[in-house]
Amino acid sequence: MITAKLTDNNKWLLVEGNPDEVSVVRSKFIKKINQWYIIKKKNPNANVDESFMNSYGLIPSGLWVELINVCKSFNYYLLFDDDFNQRMTTSNVSREEFDAFIENMFENSTMKPRKYQVESVYNMIHYKNCCVEISTSGGKTLISYMLFRFLRDYLGVKKILFVTPKTELTTQSADKYIKYDKENGLKTDWTYGEIHANAKKKQDFSKCDIIFGNYQSICRKNDEFFKQFDAVILDEAHHGQCRSCRTILKKCDNAIYKFGMTGTFPEDDSYDSFVLQSYIGPIVYRYSSYELINEEKFATNVVVSVIGLDYLDQEKKKALHDLRTVDKKEDPTIGGKILNAEKRLAKESYTRFKYICDMISKTTKNSLVIFTDIQHEYGRKFYNQLKDYTNKRVFYIDGNIKSKVRSEIIAEMENDKTGNTIIVASMQCFSEGIDIGNIWNIFLVETTKAENTIAQILGRGMRRYEGKDKTMMIDFVDDFRFGGDKRNDNYLWKHGMERYDIYRKRGFPCNLYNVNLQKK
Repeated sequence: MITAKLTDNNKWLLVEGNPDEVSVVRSKFIKKINQWYIIKKKNPNANVDESFMNSYGLIPSGLWVELINVCKSFNYYLLFDDDFNQRMTTSNVSREEFDAFIENMFENSTMKPRKYQVESVYNMIHYKNCCVEISTSGGKTLISYMLFRFLRDYLGVKKILFVTPKTELTTQSADKYIKYDKENGLKTDWTYGEIHANAKKKQDFSKCDIIFGNYQSICRKNDEFFKQFDAVILDEAHHGQCRSCRTILKKCDNAIYKFGMTGTFPEDDSYDSFVLQSYIGPIVYRYSSYELINEEKFATNVVVSVIGLDYLDQEKKKALHDLRTVDKKEDPTIGGKILNAEKRLAKESYTRFKYICDMISKTTKNSLVIFTDIQHEYGRKFYNQLKDYTNKRVFYIDGNIKSKVRSEIIAEMENDKTGNTIIVASMQCFSEGIDIGNIWNIFLVETTKAENTIAQILGRGMRRYEGKDKTMMIDFVDDFRFGGDKRNDNYLWKHGMERYDIYRKRGFPCNLYNVNLQKK
């Protein structure tokens, strides 16, 4: 039998019981850190494991669901201490009371929250320290607004910190809260402050009911600043693994409530998942993009075309293939070298570049072009070509473009009824949190294989817009395959197939096409 008891501060669970069973549980709470294989190649003696259970049997209390899962998988009997449920949940709020509050809040409003939105808020309130995974375009800002109103108006929470990854999300959230108040006929009887690079330098945060800020700016505050908060809401919570977010969550020592919201929670049983749960808590509600599109009818479907581009001559393909046969023991960095060589060949190909530009220029609706490489100005090349050789309005956005200018560009596209606007944007700036519906085409012109990033890019196309029944996404994959052995597939092709699997796994219609540009 395994027993679990909360420590006095609720931060840890003491796991005890049969020594053999505890030993097995401890082994399942060991995860390899990110990029462990790279570290191991450079230093074979490096420790790449992190244990989430210490030698005393203590695990972060946020991992209580993972403890249940491990014990279930081995048929171990698990017994929580008698007061566990009382201390980890808001047991004094009934579902009837909660539903009545929400119904009253929207009684005179033209807008009504969706069932899944209400469910997610209730689950967060009930579990106090937890996360919800709601698909991009699922209305997470409205969810956080209901959460804020219930915390403040019903539970009497005095001070709330709302953390976002970007300045645009910070200001956008504050503006929407006020907008929701107006639409619901409610008086905005609360005050707020903002913390980000463009915010007012002198603000009296002591009088604020809620403070909105991005984590880069908030984490610089002194320890005393964080002691004032009774609740923390982390938007786009998949960023919770980063050091800045963990610093914020750790320093909010007095916060009774800690919530995370994301459209892309880390993969189950992964290192990132354990880190995030350690600081916030488990996932207590999920609503997928498939459900949002097909069951709730609350988002636009994204139809994906993965286009394999074959344009490299056989000699260069063979050279890349030969590099892939190099023993990694002889050169541990060979994989990175090959990937960089493939990226360079893709960016240097005028045939590839012209084919993509021609396709973008023929669109009759607003388009978003996503790139990754700012340093070598690959996105700038698309911007210059499209601006000079089309009659469309073409804008460029990367991290060096001020947030105010970005907002103005986004407004230009949103208000363009002619469908004559193209935005060429870096993946970093446009992968998440951009609230724009008037996007009909998305072109991914450079590689990535991070599922979080892919999900966020898909989310840009899921925003609803009048008359839009679908968004087309074109994913260009560089086909440098050569030979018939296990080294046949090149890295960029493998990345593309990983994205293809992600699209299909998430329920988006997806087709794979091959285009031979050598014959053109």
